[in-house]
Amino acid sequence: MKRFKVLVCSRLGSRYLQATAVGFGLPATAFLVDHHVHTWSPSWKMLPVDMFIGVVNPIGYGMTLLVVTMALWALGWCAKRPRLHQAAWFASWTFLVAGSIEFALKHLVGRPRPNAGTMSMLPIGPSYTPEFDSFPSGHATSVFAVACAFAYFYPRLRWPLYLLAACISFGRLYLDRHYVSDVLAGAFIGIVVTTFLLQYKDSLPSFKFSRTEG
Repeated sequence: MKRFKVLVCSRLGSRYLQATAVGFGLPATAFLVDHHVHTWSPSWKMLPVDMFIGVVNPIGYGMTLLVVTMALWALGWCAKRPRLHQAAWFASWTFLVAGSIEFALKHLVGRPRPNAGTMSMLPIGPSYTPEFDSFPSGHATSVFAVACAFAYFYPRLRWPLYLLAACISFGRLYLDRHYVSDVLAGAFIGIVVTTFLLQYKDSLPSFKFSRTEG
């Protein structure tokens, strides 16, 4: 039991260190990479990638993820699958908490989107003006939060989950809706929020499941 606790703590600590490294790297990314990637992005356009992004991009919309997680929660309950039920319920919590933080930040920062038609990508401060909510990326925040949650319950699926999250996040760059630092910030928030909530998952309302695995 003690070994298990030490292993969990070490993994959580490792994730915090990785997240901290990303957090400190965001300002450098914003100044060194964002403009160049935004300039190069038109050269990436090709039909196969257009089709692929067209399929995966809608997965990152908030309503889509929430519906999927709640549907999996219901499926886990009806099929008497406690792990699926718990994973989906916990993923819903991470989605809501991470999404609330992301939503507040993007309107406090007020950064123009790459395709907003403005020459500057510097933030303007608190704003509810359309197209001035680029930082951080809502898609990246949501998909990495949910992927991290499911990866905890289904470790064997962690790489496919993270790969899907990365593809969805890349789609935001491809569609010229976000800068690289927006996506990294979103992934950072999603992973950190999920890692933090993992320590309190058994205290979340309605998280306990009384049925047995069928």
